[in-house]
Amino acid sequence: MTALGEVFEHPALTAAAARLTSLRAAAGRLGVPDPVAALRHLDCAPASIRTSASAVDTGALAVTSAQAEFRAGVDHAENGGSAETFGTWADTVDGQYAAAARVAAETAALGLRIADRLDELAVAAAAEVCALATGAQDAAAAVLTGDRSAEVVSEVSVACTAVVRAISTKIAALSSLAEELEPLTTPIVQLS
Repeated sequence: MTALGEVFEHPALTAAAARLTSLRAAAGRLGVPDPVAALRHLDCAPASIRTSASAVDTGALAVTSAQAEFRAGVDHAENGGSAETFGTWADTVDGQYAAAARVAAETAALGLRIADRLDELAVAAAAEVCALATGAQDAAAAVLTGDRSAEVVSEVSVACTAVVRAISTKIAALSSLAEELEPLTTPIVQLS
């Protein structure tokens, strides 16, 4: 937890916020962008996403198991002399089970990729903004003691802007993941 009580979902961002305390205070005195507020735009909980992806994967396994049981029942019914229309209907439902299981497994895999990428971005952003805060530490301290010289004001402003830019760059990197999510917005299988 930081001196200002900033807690993030991602622990690396919480640690980064703690390192940005002085820079944030100096930014507040100068009216420049709040570097800690910028971190909020990248906050995430990869562990929760991984848990959800695991639950989806477990569901995919259950659908696969149900499909196998269904197929066994269909085979038994078809061999028992059932009508041809039953076989056609059963093949359709069997295909729907297979499609649902495939999509669920693909969704789980995508969830894990998203969690890993979010984690990677949050850790990289935290490291980058901590380096920026360290570089501007003396200037931030000078501002906090009342120094308003152009040099220290500029250094704090540049550091805060660099933090915002770094976070924006990391967020822009997420667009490829958003594109992967797009197909999941439309149901793949319409169960009869």
